[in-house]
Amino acid sequence: MKKSLSIATIVAVYGASLIYSATSNNYMPVKAAVVSETNTVVNNNDVSDKTWSNKLTKAGYVFKLVKNVATADGGLYQRKNGLLKKYSLKYAKKVFAKNMLFKIDRAVSIENGSLVHIVSQNGKYKFWTNFLTGTYNVNGLRKSLKPLIKTEVEMITNTPKEKIAKKLVTAEKLANKLKGSDKKLAQESITQLKQWIDNEVFANIPTLLIV
Repeated sequence: MKKSLSIATIVAVYGASLIYSATSNNYMPVKAAVVSETNTVVNNNDVSDKTWSNKLTKAGYVFKLVKNVATADGGLYQRKNGLLKKYSLKYAKKVFAKNMLFKIDRAVSIENGSLVHIVSQNGKYKFWTNFLTGTYNVNGLRKSLKPLIKTEVEMITNTPKEKIAKKLVTAEKLANKLKGSDKKLAQESITQLKQWIDNEVFANIPTLLIV
């Protein structure tokens, strides 16, 4: 699974959020929130890591690993005492090949970026990876949701502030046309989109757009 242009655009708009390690054998120091630090601010805009984590966790086991985690440019990490250690490329490829569903149970702000902790549905695999570029939301691939996702991506990447309200009406109409689980996902995404409109930071990007 290759990241879509939408996420590439989001990353370009918000700036670099990736954590790279020169080798898989050396620990890399990063300034990261520890478990007890629940009020860490994301991008200095009053969104705590705890709030962000709860939002991502609520989405459930709907995330899969992006192919990039099994290449030299990606990464799965262990984290201990504020340090990250990258798993070997061989191991990352093995995990990716299992095509498992994951839940994000923790998100942390770090210097110049963000990390998320993921847990497999069978509970056997747990890693840290990069926000936006390490996983993707399988619900975002639903054909019925594509028009809504396209509109939301446009809103958070290149829509002037004076036109946001008009675009939001369009997004709400698209959501209301849907049925069943698609409509539920769309309405949840609209709610998260409104949070982003109030505070335009990584933590408020709708989870449906992580595709």
